[in-house]
Amino acid sequence: MSGDDLGADLARPAAADPLAALQEVRGLELEREGIAMVLAVADLRPGRRLVVEDDAARAEGARLAELFDGYWAGLEAAGFPPADEWPDETGAPHVIDALVVLSDRHLSRRRVPGDETTGERADG
Repeated sequence: MSGDDLGADLARPAAADPLAALQEVRGLELEREGIAMVLAVADLRPGRRLVVEDDAARAEGARLAELFDGYWAGLEAAGFPPADEWPDETGAPHVIDALVVLSDRHLSRRRVPGDETTGERADG
């Protein structure tokens, strides 16, 4: 996962108001603009244990977890999403909303070979 400008993206300060950040993102057309996400693969077979040896990857993972936890807590404290908006006992709405805010604030779209756009936010 290390590389590109992920370290710089993750160094950005957390949004002070996660609910306001989410409201701003909701105005985007995410089906066209996409949501940057992080994928982790773990071998969960019995007797297996994931060991990340790369220091940068461990630091990035810790920062992603810190940001996610902060956005989750901020949205939950704001009472969002309202229980009647998306009734779901799995917690999926909170997970999705926290990931959308984290993505918008800290994960710039990576350059794809042959893609002439950078996909970076205008406000940095």
